[in-house]
Amino acid sequence: MFPLMYVHYFGEVQITYWECMLGLLYVLGMYLYFAREKNRRIKTAPEYRFFLWGLFAKLFGGVAFSLIYLYYYQGGDTIAYFFSAAAMRNMALADPLEYLTQFFGDNTMRAWSVYTLETAKPYQYVFLEDRTFAVIRVMSIIAMFTFNSYLISTLVIASLSYFGVWASYRTFVSYYPQLAGKLATGFLFMPSSIFWGSAILKDTFTFSAVCWWVFAVDEVFFKKRKIVHRSIVIAISGITLVVIKPYIFMVLFPATVMWILYFRVAAMRSGLLKFAVLPLAVVSMIALSIVVLNNLGDQLDKFALDEALTTIQVTQSDLSNAQSYGSNSFSVGSFDGTWLGVLMKFPVATNAALFRPYIWEATSPIMAISGLENLWVLLVAGLAVLRAGPHFFLRCIGGVPILLMATTFALLFGFTVGVTTPNFGALVRFKIPLVPFFISVLYIIVYLGQLKRAADKTGQGFVLQNFRMGTGHLVEMEKAKRRRRFMSNVRDPGPRPTTAPS
Repeated sequence: MFPLMYVHYFGEVQITYWECMLGLLYVLGMYLYFAREKNRRIKTAPEYRFFLWGLFAKLFGGVAFSLIYLYYYQGGDTIAYFFSAAAMRNMALADPLEYLTQFFGDNTMRAWSVYTLETAKPYQYVFLEDRTFAVIRVMSIIAMFTFNSYLISTLVIASLSYFGVWASYRTFVSYYPQLAGKLATGFLFMPSSIFWGSAILKDTFTFSAVCWWVFAVDEVFFKKRKIVHRSIVIAISGITLVVIKPYIFMVLFPATVMWILYFRVAAMRSGLLKFAVLPLAVVSMIALSIVVLNNLGDQLDKFALDEALTTIQVTQSDLSNAQSYGSNSFSVGSFDGTWLGVLMKFPVATNAALFRPYIWEATSPIMAISGLENLWVLLVAGLAVLRAGPHFFLRCIGGVPILLMATTFALLFGFTVGVTTPNFGALVRFKIPLVPFFISVLYIIVYLGQLKRAADKTGQGFVLQNFRMGTGHLVEMEKAKRRRRFMSNVRDPGPRPTTAPS
């Protein structure tokens, strides 16, 4: 179906020489801009040494994805998204008023029937579905500036989505500046996130939106900087998630409420007061989450709370039987139609999202890369628990608000994806929003364990309460010590040499 549509409307799909040349110019322009930003900020923010490398990783992921889906698979949702957007872009030139009508929400059969052979017709299965149509609308704007080039549009969307990932990375670095390199591994350089989160896909938009959300929530509720501007970022990120993939918002919102409320509880010095307030905070979190999600019922559609159980069963069945996904699937067991039955799948479903496909389950080169990544994640997780100790590992999660949020989101989202996606090809793509947060939690807890061991050796003792806002204060303390030593040397340079008597 896809190749016939390509030839009929757009000619033979391939990356032409002019696209390659223009793409190189675009990459050069991005390099100059990002290099300037890096040089301007690196003295005050050392993590900017990864700024360019993170961009190149995203661009490489986008190009690799484009080549594979254009020349190997010769089709896929990404192709349908772009060429449907190209048709909308052509409509904007032929009939601007009709384009605006469609851009603001008219994706009915009437709107589809307006397209002609001159404009080309969008693919019905992405045009008529609201969540995929949201991607088409955004890409139609980008296509206006990229000369209807799939390659250049991919480069643009890869670089634009990078800003959200970078913002969330810097949020974690602000709490743990000593781990800038390791946190960069989780946020900027994980192969699955680079490959599936840099192309013209719903996942690229939602991955970036999750990262923007975490950054903006931290800025508004914890750092209290640029509150109006960051609140707008929260609103846009939330709307993006609700419109494209509402189940991500259904997990992210309760985790965020827990983050905010638990931070207030953790700041209390009285143990008795904490004991009294904590249950109230938990109840408040659950109640607020239910109220908000219920009020969003129309927007959440089949993912609304009253429809979620049916959606889980239907999605699980569809993905396991869909021929388009092949036979590379797994089973979490049968469902009995109750929420208790679904919750009983938590261990196996979450394990699948975090660590599968195992390397021996890979049946293709792409799955083999995912298998190697998952093997590495499994080893890192096991070493983190062993090095920190199971008890201290759990203490860190329960005692540091940002770790509690990241762990809650990673586990709940992993469960949601694992229980509804019994196919490895879809699983490795759907799970990318949890990857940087899970990896970061592991690295941070290992580092806190190192600080604890160092404190125990010197007999100073380790108080986790002192690190609930991260370890940035250790950097400031070290800078203050160096300043004091420097000033001491300036005031007391030592004995001056005396001249020998003549």
